[in-house]
Amino acid sequence: MASREPVVPQQPPRVARGGNAFTRWLGLTVLRLAGWQVKGCLPDREKLLVIAAPHTSNWDWVIALLSLWAMGLRMNYLIKDTALWWPASILIRATGGIGVNRAEPAGIADSLAQRIRDADRIIMVITPEGTRSRVEQWKTGFLRIASVSSLPVVQVAWDYPSRTVHLGPEAPLTGDAATDIAAIRQYYRQFTGRNPENQSP
Repeated sequence: MASREPVVPQQPPRVARGGNAFTRWLGLTVLRLAGWQVKGCLPDREKLLVIAAPHTSNWDWVIALLSLWAMGLRMNYLIKDTALWWPASILIRATGGIGVNRAEPAGIADSLAQRIRDADRIIMVITPEGTRSRVEQWKTGFLRIASVSSLPVVQVAWDYPSRTVHLGPEAPLTGDAATDIAAIRQYYRQFTGRNPENQSP
């Protein structure tokens, strides 16, 4: 399993680029040694709103970062501001982390939408579960961000049994939050996180 050659597909030209030859080599090498692969392609757009699930472990961030490095892409992602302690904050910010105060959620969606509008190119990644622990309800702020930013929601998944990161497809949004969340959660039920006991039903 560990010797399997990972598949890291070429991504479209307009997707936000980042890193350098060393980070691409590092990402690809570690994925290869760990037996992980990436399948699928992101939409050919300068600005992308990505949701990633099932989020059950800090290893999800590591796998996502290595995958992006291997493909020569860069992302921004949300993290609780209490995690931005020195020196970890240096790495988090350097890899695109944006600190948010979960105790004051009002305005987060609008501020992120504005950040997307102001960027030339951006991949904004959100974990709709909002935590690595099991939750019954998913957060819906990403639907508001998609609406005000006029962006599709791209579904990305970690599947630990197959050691695969799946890129896409876009979520079929109807404009009704309850309907859309139900359909998105149904899509993610085919994947298994690192800690299945923490996975949302």
